[in-house]
Amino acid sequence: MTIFRRALLLLLALACASVPAFAAGATTSDDLDAARQKLTDARNAANETAAAFSAADHKLEETRAGIAGLKTTITATKAHQEELRSFARQRAVFAYTHPGNSLQALIDASDTVDAVRRTQLLDQANQTDADVVKKLAGVNAQLKRQQSDLQEQEKAQQAISDQLDVKLTALQSKQSEVERAVADLQTKLDAEIAVAAFADASRKAELERERAALAAQQTVSAAGAGQIIASPIPGPFQCPVQGAAYSDDYGGPNGHPGIDMFVPTGTRAVAVKSGTVRFVPNEGAGGNAAYLNADDGNTYFYAHFSQFVGEGRAVTKGEVIGLTGMTGNATAPHVHFEIRLGGDNGDRTDPYPTLKAAGC
Repeated sequence: MTIFRRALLLLLALACASVPAFAAGATTSDDLDAARQKLTDARNAANETAAAFSAADHKLEETRAGIAGLKTTITATKAHQEELRSFARQRAVFAYTHPGNSLQALIDASDTVDAVRRTQLLDQANQTDADVVKKLAGVNAQLKRQQSDLQEQEKAQQAISDQLDVKLTALQSKQSEVERAVADLQTKLDAEIAVAAFADASRKAELERERAALAAQQTVSAAGAGQIIASPIPGPFQCPVQGAAYSDDYGGPNGHPGIDMFVPTGTRAVAVKSGTVRFVPNEGAGGNAAYLNADDGNTYFYAHFSQFVGEGRAVTKGEVIGLTGMTGNATAPHVHFEIRLGGDNGDRTDPYPTLKAAGC
């Protein structure tokens, strides 16, 4: 036996001896499927919790708007109340300083017709006084009801706010469960990839693609201008953020014009399509906002960034444009995402079907 053949046999023996070592500690196919299912279940649970949080958040906004409107109404009612009170006080003073006006009017009348006219004027004045008293009583009762309603709405607002805190804690817990499920699946994929490296090159490549897709969905990361994040699912549209918990909270009583995608502060947000992005800091309720004027003619709007990445510029699909946060009017870290057909002021359309189709 030649030295070459002996060396080759030795290498084969070592390779064969190594396979059981990997296989003994490797993840079985069933374990891998179980890890995938665990991640799917965790994401579904996070999405359900996000839906509950969004519903409570929108209810809180609706209650706040109702309270603001009621306070405006109460201010107007108080102003009307004061007008009536002022008029009533003036009439009371006049009546007190001019007793017996009806009889004096008749005595001072130059003729019968004049007396009738004076009597009619006094009657009208007395009727006006009576009407003012009735109106004042009605306004007082109305104001009391409004103030009672305000107290009830403020109690409701506090209750909803307390519920929102609980739901936020639950959402954060579910997001942590997703992160743990991702890490667990990554570990099992690593083990399976190691085994496949000795047996099945095509399976190894498939598992590596799945592993890379999971890595792309890691949320928080430092990012520089120009960094491109590949989409786990090929297509013309890329998720604005990866790993988000979200629901179809578009529309509703408050006319919510987009989808709230809940992710930790600092999650990389990317251009969903190629185009030109511009940034608007501190844009009212939206906080730090970004407008992506895409090559398809539509505008894709992002709100609540913690910071922008780079300057306004031409961008490629998947290019990082900002890090998520909760600037502006936000009760939890998330990105508010809109699709505006035809430009910045175009008609809003529900992004949910587009996001789901892209596997977000």
